[in-house]
Order: sequence, then structure tokens, then C-alpha cells
Amino acid sequence: MEYNYKEGAARPLYSSAPQNLPAEASAPFRPLPGSPFLWGAAAVLSYPLAWYYTRNVLLGVMRGAAYTIFAVLFMLGVALFSRALGRKGSRETWFWGACWLAQSVALGVYGLYPDVLQLWQMLVWHLTAVYFVLCRTGMQAAGKANTLVAVDGLVGVFVLPWTGIFLRLRSLWAGAKACLKGRVRSRRRVGEVLVGVVLALVLVWYAATQLSAADAAFARLVEGLLHPLRWQWNEVELMYFVCSIPVGMWLFGLVGGGLCRKEPPLTEDLFYRALGQLPRLPHITANLAVGALCAVYALFFGVQCAEFAAALGTPSPLEAVEASKFAVEGFWELCRVLVLDFAVLAALHFLGPDPVDRPGRRRILLTVFCAFGLGFVGLAAAKLGVYIRLWGLTPRRVISAWCLAVLGLAAVLALLRLWRKIPAVRIWVLAAMVSFCVLCAVDVEKLCVNDHLDRVQAGTAASFDWDLLNQCIYGRPELSQDLAARMTTMDLTSEDKANLAYYRRIWE
Repeated sequence: MEYNYKEGAARPLYSSAPQNLPAEASAPFRPLPGSPFLWGAAAVLSYPLAWYYTRNVLLGVMRGAAYTIFAVLFMLGVALFSRALGRKGSRETWFWGACWLAQSVALGVYGLYPDVLQLWQMLVWHLTAVYFVLCRTGMQAAGKANTLVAVDGLVGVFVLPWTGIFLRLRSLWAGAKACLKGRVRSRRRVGEVLVGVVLALVLVWYAATQLSAADAAFARLVEGLLHPLRWQWNEVELMYFVCSIPVGMWLFGLVGGGLCRKEPPLTEDLFYRALGQLPRLPHITANLAVGALCAVYALFFGVQCAEFAAALGTPSPLEAVEASKFAVEGFWELCRVLVLDFAVLAALHFLGPDPVDRPGRRRILLTVFCAFGLGFVGLAAAKLGVYIRLWGLTPRRVISAWCLAVLGLAAVLALLRLWRKIPAVRIWVLAAMVSFCVLCAVDVEKLCVNDHLDRVQAGTAASFDWDLLNQCIYGRPELSQDLAARMTTMDLTSEDKANLAYYRRIWE
């Protein structure tokens, strides 16, 4: 049978009927997975959690148990929410949760360190929490920390929370509609749960009151745990509550936005597929850029060779002023050059025409390039070592040493990656996180104070550096007492005794 498809001719039914496929719902209006009541309950519980974070962490004191309490409650809430929806997290979830908890405990014990580390502590603390959520909700681009860890960070900080900023309101509306329309499995069960929660709170309050009267230490513990939860209605508390509303929307958007999706916003396959559409760096361009940098680095090390040898004591040791000048000049510039080298290697990895570990002359050139990076690490370490030997430890110098150690590890792994197929970026990220947790767990301020007192006793330091002591001891009354107890065993001048009495009034 032949059909005439001229204009006005009859057509079969299957060809004339419009075949419109059902359009898939857009991401913001995609149905919530799981029970609407579960989402509504999670949204309700997010309000006190966001209020606690805003009042005691974001706008709270520099130290205390608030960091640890919030971390535990938040991780527990994310884990229960994810488990109720049947979401399996990655194998790294426990690692990032442990790192976040370790940082929280360190913040509770020592507080925020002064100067530069204070900013880094808060930044890394929040980024660790975000990455824990990505791991638990399965939103990592590659399912693990690798070269796309920066992409995961952008997704966790911007994409998930801001695309789901109104998800909490939607969850509240969905839960309310489910309750009103009888879609909850058992309203009686909800009432029983609420009665049980109220009864448990009353019993716990009574038991804690009686036990606090029986033991003073337990009373202080309960007082410390419950003090942040006390509500005093005034303008300040009202400000905390108002500020906690957008904060809670952001937090719920981060967690709920990840649980609403079946896969990350940007997967590893999609990233490399899109990256493949970009133009590749020509071989000659990449080789010329790396070769030019190697030539500049060789010239630099040739000029620095005499000063480096003099700093080590040959052929003639440097005087104190010259050694100090050698140590101060160029340390952070060397660190910036190392960061430039890593940026070049990243560009070659993502945009290069061939893999960086492909055998050939370019791999030899990149090996020389990475070897110069190790040379910069050694030179920067020598400068920092000379400076610490002359002037002792300070919090900033400890941070500088940690920074240099992390960059040095990256340089070693980059060199090894050229000749062995190892997960270099993954190893570096995990090692850097562990080392930062160790840095936060070390009492850097006490370490610097003891080192300065040892130098004064040994005669290496001419006098007390009261600016350094004030920077380390301010806000730490226990350090002030230790300092006073130790200085009583030292020969102090009348000026030192007057300074000690003056600063102790400030510290305590």
C-alpha cells in the first residue's frame, strides 16, 4: 500500500497524530525523593541547628565546645537523613568526618590561633564540612578526592546550596501538605514520637538536675553543655535568630540539594568530555614554555649558589645581619614560584596534547622542571631554617614551615607521577588535610613561648620579646600562669618584672 504525502492528502493515523513525549521536570521542580514528611521533619530540625551554628560558631566566641557540638549534631543529621533516603556515601566519608571532628576539638581546646592561621582555620573547617557532605551524599565528581577536588569544592560551596536555597521552604510545604491530606503513614505514630521526645526531655532534665547536685564536676559539665542553648529574648538573640534563617537555608540547600540529585552536577566523565572540546596546547608551545622556565630557573640557581653556600658556612660564614637578610628575602616569592610550577603542570595535564607521563623528550624536560621545583623547596627551607635559628619560633614561622612542607610533598609527588602511575593529587590532598589537623592539634602558642624562654635562658635572645609573648598568651590565662611560674626561676631585671606584672593584668 502506497501513501500519497502531497498537501491535503490523507495520512495514516500514526503519522498524523502528534507524538509528544512527556517532558522531564526541571531540576528545581523535580519531585522530592522519599517521604514528604521526612523532608518536612528535616527542614524543621534544621532551624535550631542553624540557630546554634549562627549564635555559637559563626558569631560566637573563639573557643569552646560549640564547634564540636555542632560538628557532631550536623554529621549525625546528615548521616540519618542520607540513610533514611537510602543514599550510600563514598568510602572517604569517615576520613573527612574524622578530620572535621579533629579540627573542631582543636578549636574547642586552643581556640583560633592569631594572625594568618586564624583565617585558614575557619576556611578549612568550613570546607572540610562541605566536603564531608559531598562524600556522604555521593556528590563527588569522581567518587573520591582526585584532580577534580577543586571542582567538588566549587559545587559544594556554590552550586548545591544556591540552587537549592529555597529547598527548605519547599520541604516544609510538602511536609505540611502530606500531614493535612493524610499522606503520612500514621498520624498516631507522629503524636507518639512527639510525646516521647517531651517525656525524654523532662526525665533527662530531672536526672541531670539531681546528679548536678550530687557532683560538682558533673554540674560544671552540664552547665557548659547547656549554656549555649539558653534563650534570653533581647535584641541580640533576635539578631541571631534572623541571621540563622538564611544560614539554615544555605545549609539545607547543601545537604538537601545533594540528596535530591541522583548524580553530581558535574561528573568526571562529563568534565573530561567537555574538556576534550577545548583546543589543545601544541607540542612546541608547551615545550617552549617549560624550557624557558627551566632556563630562568637555572640562571637563578647559578646566581644564588654563592649565597646558599655562604649561608651554610662555606667558604666564610655570614654575619648575623647578612644571614637575616638572606633568610628574609625571597621566601614567599619562592613559594609563589612553586605554585606557578604546579599551575603549569595542571595546564599540561588538562590541556596538553599528550599525557604528561608519556615517554619521550617532553617527559625528560618535565623531570628537569620538577627537579627545579625541589630545588626551590630546598632553598626556601634553608632560608626559613636560618631565620628560625637566628630569631626563634613564632606562630607565623610555624605556619610557614607547614606551608613549605605541603608544597615540598607536592613537588615530590609531581616528580614521581611522571615515572609511576600513582594517584598523586589524591595522596597530596589526604596528606595535606591530615597534616593540617595535626597543626591545629598542636599548641603552637605554647611551643613558641617555651622556645623563646629557652633562647633567653641560653643567651641566644638578648631580651624578652613582649610583643611575641603578648601575641601568644593573650586570651590564654593558663599560659600566663605557666610563664610566670617559669620566669620566677630566671634572673629578671626590674624592667622585666614590671613588664611581667603589666602584661599579666592584661592576660588574666
